[in-house]
Amino acid sequence: MGSKAAVVVFVEAEPKRVFRDSVVIDRAKSQRLAEMVLGATSHEAGLLALDLAVWPDSGMVCAASLPEYEVVCSRDLARRQPSELTEWISQVASGRDAYAVFMHSAEDWGAFAIWSDGRLVRSLSVSPDSGVIEDVGERLAFEVPFWEGEHSVRSGVDYSLPFHPIDFGNEALREFFGFILEGREDESCVDPEEVEIPAFRAV
Repeated sequence: MGSKAAVVVFVEAEPKRVFRDSVVIDRAKSQRLAEMVLGATSHEAGLLALDLAVWPDSGMVCAASLPEYEVVCSRDLARRQPSELTEWISQVASGRDAYAVFMHSAEDWGAFAIWSDGRLVRSLSVSPDSGVIEDVGERLAFEVPFWEGEHSVRSGVDYSLPFHPIDFGNEALREFFGFILEGREDESCVDPEEVEIPAFRAV
């Protein structure tokens, strides 16, 4: 399956706790959130483990409304230039901060973005074919080792970036949301197979 993700989290608290705090999901609010992406009335199609929910089937949105957090996952949100989502983020966020991670291993593409009060403060999108697609704002601390070559692709391989976008995307998932899809887990990581997110389809 590889690493595929299109996840946006709106936060009123520390984003890394979103999948660690065991709380009840508000199904009605989750459905309304999904319908904002679908643009149509929806029905709940069951639950998906987080590792699948972050890249749901086409036409499906996974959404969870939690105290202090809202999570929405949809292929339709994946943007090679995350800044294109700014208007939508501003409308949904209602003053909250928002964090997003997008990646697709078949395309060797990875991206992340952060918005504060509806304003884009950091966005990075990279792939070996296109290079740096978008680079807005100042680099975050977790990015520095990647740019300094500490996570370079194995020696002997001619690669156009100082790191692999999928490795970078997984580290963004770890940094923002406390889980990864592949790579080295540590004791701080949530097991994405043990977290379930409601899935919705248009009626």
